[in-house]
Amino acid sequence: MSNRIRSLLLAAAVLGGAAIAAVTLLRLLAPDSVSWTDDLAPTSLVRLGGTTVESVMVLCGALGAVAVAVLAATTPRATTSGALRVVGLLAAAIVAFGTPGGVIPAAGYTFALLVPVGIVVTVALLAVRRPWVGVPVALLVIAAAVHAAANLEGTSLVPSILAAMVGILPSMLMSLAHALTAAALLAWVIGANVDARGAFARGVLRHRAAITVVAALCAVPYTFARVTWLTPWPMFGGSAEMFDESPGTQLTGLMLGSAILFGGVLTLGLIRPWGERFPRWMAGLGGRVVPPALAILPASFVSVLFTAGGVEFAAEGLGSPSGTVDTLYVMAMFPFWLWGPLLGLAAWAYAMHRSAPVAAEADAAAHARAMAHLAEMESREA
Repeated sequence: MSNRIRSLLLAAAVLGGAAIAAVTLLRLLAPDSVSWTDDLAPTSLVRLGGTTVESVMVLCGALGAVAVAVLAATTPRATTSGALRVVGLLAAAIVAFGTPGGVIPAAGYTFALLVPVGIVVTVALLAVRRPWVGVPVALLVIAAAVHAAANLEGTSLVPSILAAMVGILPSMLMSLAHALTAAALLAWVIGANVDARGAFARGVLRHRAAITVVAALCAVPYTFARVTWLTPWPMFGGSAEMFDESPGTQLTGLMLGSAILFGGVLTLGLIRPWGERFPRWMAGLGGRVVPPALAILPASFVSVLFTAGGVEFAAEGLGSPSGTVDTLYVMAMFPFWLWGPLLGLAAWAYAMHRSAPVAAEADAAAHARAMAHLAEMESREA
């Protein structure tokens, strides 16, 4: 991780932690001055002892995040202690679990709106580099967009989602501050541990493919449920009658399913070649090395969101009267409680893999295999 990225992460942790600490302190001492926070949903920490305990814990976590970031910024990179990194992870966990409720839906709708933009950009890059493939794909995308606009209330979907997000803007901003602060600390810890050679680090690196694949498979249950919305037997909240009355509901569910599916595909990028070099078909980027931070930073952010959201889902389910079976069903449909931690480990393994010593070892191993293959071919010819 470059010094510039490291400095930006620590600065984000300081600013985010300071903002969270300020709002939380006002909630404790002068709640009338921040009355807009009254509508914030309770966090996972509130179950430990009520709102006062929750606020105190969040305040301690936020101040801890600021302290860790300041100490890390003023300490030479090579002498950063393991204890400071552990405290940083602890502060990140408290800040993450202190995120106001509803962070997953807000993040899901945001990503659902970004996925179509990503599809358009990707198809455009493909069409420029390989038009015989990209142009037909572009026509299919245009046809799908026209169908959605004409038959699935697609033209009104984006404004309605944006209007709903404006209604929860204070909660979204607080959730974003928590997620960014925790993710900045997590990414800093990952960057500070790229040269870790302990038993746990070696195990994570050795099994990084399995960890990443299991993390990506966490996208399957929800994606499958949303795919069934295209059949006469929709699962998980859908019905043919509902879709006839409100086609936009079907489109919204399909967009959310697409967002989760793309999340699973991007997770696999942490172990695939296109996660280290941009694919050749991407005009202007093909063949270039992917900056490690381009993968590590989003993965850290999403890891924090999913972990906090997974704990939130589990806590709400266990405390609801719906029963254990319904809770397990929801946890299986939304396995963020597993995806989040595994994604964090996968990002760490990716960072270790992309670090200079490991990369050199990998290149040496690849060279040795190539030389052995060449020697074998020469012996056969002889």
